[in-house]
Amino acid sequence: MSPSLLTSYIKGCTSSDELLSLVEQYGQAFNQIHCATVLSHAAQLVARHRCVIPRSGIERMVQLAQEQLPAMEAQALANSAYALAKLGHKDDAFMPALLKAAALQLHDFISQHVANTAWALATLGHADGAFMAALVKAAMPQLRDFTPQELANTMWALGTLGHADADFMAALLEAAKPQLRDFTPQNLANTAWALATLGHADNDLMAALLKAAKPQLRDFTPQNLANMAWALATLGHTDRAFMAALLAAAKLQLREFNPQALANTAWALASLGHADAAFMAALLKAVKPQLRNFNPQNLANTAWALAVLDHADTAFMESVLQQAAGMVLSFESQHLIQLFMCMLWLEDQHSDVVVHEQLAAACKMAWMEERHDALPSRVQLEVLAVVRQLPDCSGATSEQATDDGLFSIDIAVQLPDGSRLAVEVDGPAHFLSNAPTVPDGATRLHNRLLKARGWRVASVPARTGWDPHAKRGQQAAQDYLLSLGVCPV
Repeated sequence: MSPSLLTSYIKGCTSSDELLSLVEQYGQAFNQIHCATVLSHAAQLVARHRCVIPRSGIERMVQLAQEQLPAMEAQALANSAYALAKLGHKDDAFMPALLKAAALQLHDFISQHVANTAWALATLGHADGAFMAALVKAAMPQLRDFTPQELANTMWALGTLGHADADFMAALLEAAKPQLRDFTPQNLANTAWALATLGHADNDLMAALLKAAKPQLRDFTPQNLANMAWALATLGHTDRAFMAALLAAAKLQLREFNPQALANTAWALASLGHADAAFMAALLKAVKPQLRNFNPQNLANTAWALAVLDHADTAFMESVLQQAAGMVLSFESQHLIQLFMCMLWLEDQHSDVVVHEQLAAACKMAWMEERHDALPSRVQLEVLAVVRQLPDCSGATSEQATDDGLFSIDIAVQLPDGSRLAVEVDGPAHFLSNAPTVPDGATRLHNRLLKARGWRVASVPARTGWDPHAKRGQQAAQDYLLSLGVCPV
């Protein structure tokens, strides 16, 4: 049988039995094209016709492909990797061999090959930093040829694999920007998710992405909506009009949100300081029937969000804390800290919510371990020196504990009238990235808890506020602090 006829026979198979029979009969005659084609067709049968191919059958195809790896060209290699990912077949022996062969062919990889290979590795969870670095290098000169799907898939793959390459990501985004209007909802959500996962902040790109996403929000799936909200919060990118539109779209689908999507959405709103009482009430209504399926992180994020947004719901909080008490040993330290902040908020509200003793003790221990004695930063000492020169502030001290010992205040000032002023010197991580003087949710809650302990709080943005004024001299620095309320009341 001629090679071309055999290829047509493979593509003509309409069932898994027919395909496996052909593999059994002609497999030894397969060349590199046949091996890639049979894997690709198997993936198509599974996806389009819901055929079931036994693992032994896929393993036989992989065995034949491995024999042909030295002869495989770029397209066959990329197609084979993509097909295995579609089939969900992870082979820790075959994939390294395939990548070794692919590394020799990267000069012939076109945009589709790059995107499909990266997507396949991410889908299979096969991390190979050296190969990804080589793949990225091969992709760089041809980014203008990438389609929207290829750009989004490549970014999603980088995020999933945790492969950070700031220069390549910047080039990818530059190529993506003129094509954003052609991105699908999935493409847009995946791109935002990848940026957030890799910690790649680009406020101009995000603004353009949100502009492209806003008209399509009604077509976003629950997962797309939750991922977009989570990405914005993770990047600290606020856009109130966009978030309002996102919540309007999400409200229509809240029943379809899974526990993680619900918790991530609540966490995102709180992190961005986006209060919407009506939406939160609807979200909690959707949470209640699923609460027993919430894992520790979901519980902590949701409880923390209610505290940040000051959204009181006693019955719901009792349910959350009761469930948390039953899995206290499963919580990570950061989630226990979130719950502790929520408990402090409840105390400050004089809430009658009862907290299980073991849970309360575990949360407080995590909090106190995190609140180790901190050394003041250089900027903090600079601010302290200027604060001491202000009227009635000469006795200002650094890193003073609150009366209950739960908080350490950056700069504490006891004023003549008996009132107390907490000057918090906050770095960029305490503020939203595209609104660098607007505190994020965690900072808002922290300051509110200090206020409940009898301290008036003045926040000094270190990089965007203090540094520029301090460089202009002592008087400019004093005037700046006075403008922030760092003065006697």
